[in-house]
Amino acid sequence: MNRLTTTIQKDMVVQIRNHIYTISLSLAVLFSIIFAALLKPDSIPIVIPAVMLLIVGGTTLVFIGGLILEEKETGILSALMLSPLRIKEYLWSKIITLTFLSTVEVGIMIGVPIAFFFYSKGTALPNLFLLLVGVLILNVMYTLLGIGLTVRYKKITDYMIPIVMIMIALQLPIIYYGKIVESPLFLVIPSSAPVMVIQGAFNQLPAWQWIYAVSYNLIILLGLLKWAFRSYHHYIVRKMR
Repeated sequence: MNRLTTTIQKDMVVQIRNHIYTISLSLAVLFSIIFAALLKPDSIPIVIPAVMLLIVGGTTLVFIGGLILEEKETGILSALMLSPLRIKEYLWSKIITLTFLSTVEVGIMIGVPIAFFFYSKGTALPNLFLLLVGVLILNVMYTLLGIGLTVRYKKITDYMIPIVMIMIALQLPIIYYGKIVESPLFLVIPSSAPVMVIQGAFNQLPAWQWIYAVSYNLIILLGLLKWAFRSYHHYIVRKMR
């Protein structure tokens, strides 16, 4: 536990030095002001997931890709093979720190307009616990996805091409939740499950949607966790031994 705590602290310092916090929080403040000024209260349940999938999810994928590829290029990952730090501790540190950052980013980005509408127009607050759970699940999902993909590439430019395509695919559930096309096929897309939890923070959901959200989120998170750790071992550890 001491090694993990130390690694988390070091990762946060590196992220701050690389201006990741500055970029992330600046974007959060900027968009929070824009949303508070331009959004209507009834559009928040749709806009929030869309923003998270595209902006917050996109920055998370870019950040995790940049961090790991930089450490790979500078030889830090090779040095870690000789250190007492375990692979799981290294990866959990990345998961925890980037999930924390993206959750703070979301908190600012959507917390400001929600608070603004609550105090200025009397709009009801969402279920903050469910909203936080949905945000955390989505952020962990993007971080794990980024780890599993990043280790396959040597340069950030090569990594960005598939990431853009994946980001577009993960954005598609908004078509379903926005009632543009109400096909259940959109619920197969992994990002639909955490968005369902976020929807539950704003509206009452029938039992089948909660069963879907809970079960599919568990499957996705466990599957991505196993896949990300296996990918790191296959593409990083095995090639450096």
